[in-house]
Amino acid sequence: MTQNKPNTFVNVALGIIVLFLLVWVLIVGRTIILPFMVAIFLTFMLEPLVNLLGKVRCPRSLAVFITLIVSFVVLYLLGLLVYANVEQFVARFPTYQDRLANLLYNTVASLEHLIGKKLSVDILSNINWLEAFQSMSIASNVVSGVGTFFTFFMKMLIVIVFMAYMLAGRPRFKRKVAAAFPEGQSRRIEGMIEAITLKIQKYLSAKTLVSFVTALIAYIIFWGFGLDFAIFWAFIIFLFNYIPNIGSILASSLPILFSILQYGAFGTAFWLVIALGLLQFVMGNVIEPRIMGYSLDLSPTMVIISLIFWGYIWGVAGMLLSVPILATMTIITERVDSLRFISVFLKGKVQNNA
Repeated sequence: MTQNKPNTFVNVALGIIVLFLLVWVLIVGRTIILPFMVAIFLTFMLEPLVNLLGKVRCPRSLAVFITLIVSFVVLYLLGLLVYANVEQFVARFPTYQDRLANLLYNTVASLEHLIGKKLSVDILSNINWLEAFQSMSIASNVVSGVGTFFTFFMKMLIVIVFMAYMLAGRPRFKRKVAAAFPEGQSRRIEGMIEAITLKIQKYLSAKTLVSFVTALIAYIIFWGFGLDFAIFWAFIIFLFNYIPNIGSILASSLPILFSILQYGAFGTAFWLVIALGLLQFVMGNVIEPRIMGYSLDLSPTMVIISLIFWGYIWGVAGMLLSVPILATMTIITERVDSLRFISVFLKGKVQNNA
């Protein structure tokens, strides 16, 4: 009994060291690892299109080529959409800046009238708000953000290269697994891969459908309110809806804050809060659960932890990948006897074996 205590301590210490090394590798190697991970999950999403083309007697190499071309065109059009909207925002920024300055002055005046004290004399008389906003260099920060976006966009070429090899080599992968492992083990590995593929594809297809419908309705709302860059804000909602829990809040808050900047008043923002809040509630709590059918069965606590962890490691891309990664870990740990206890904590429901 006394000899097991040092062994236990060593195992725990080694586990902690390995964990820190793993996190360090994920951070340092993100230039290669992140595009590879994105390519894996885009392969899950696009493989049905390759299979569909194969059913109409299209050679797999041609089907893969068509799929990659479609992917590149979609990414290119999204890049143009973002770039054009940011250019327009930079051009109109002086007007938005003046409206925001007037809104601040009017808000302070209303507050003075309410409390019966002259706040502008004591606090704000020596502040040039226009200069303060200009010193923030918001426009230049936006342009810098566009540069970062296009840096990421260029890295998507690496993702497409990874995808090309994954999609083209998928039929040969099963034969390689069968040749590399004994029959029983190879079948178990193939079953695990099929389960991961089915679950991730089901999640991504359902999430894409819900996000698209949400973005379409949001665009109609923005168009009805006359909000500038309505298509861009709808795209932001579509993209951020892939981030669990906080994505819809972040996506909705951005156009709401922008409406204050555009109109220089809080009235439109108030009605946008109600409209977008109602939309996200219905889609997130009524429509999405029925479409997805709770297929992932993940612990809400672990979803939050995964979101924070991968967001810290890989930023927004990590947040988008957090749920598929967690679902993959759940399937793997569930099918490996020595790791099955981990799946109990990752899953949302616990089955009683008694």
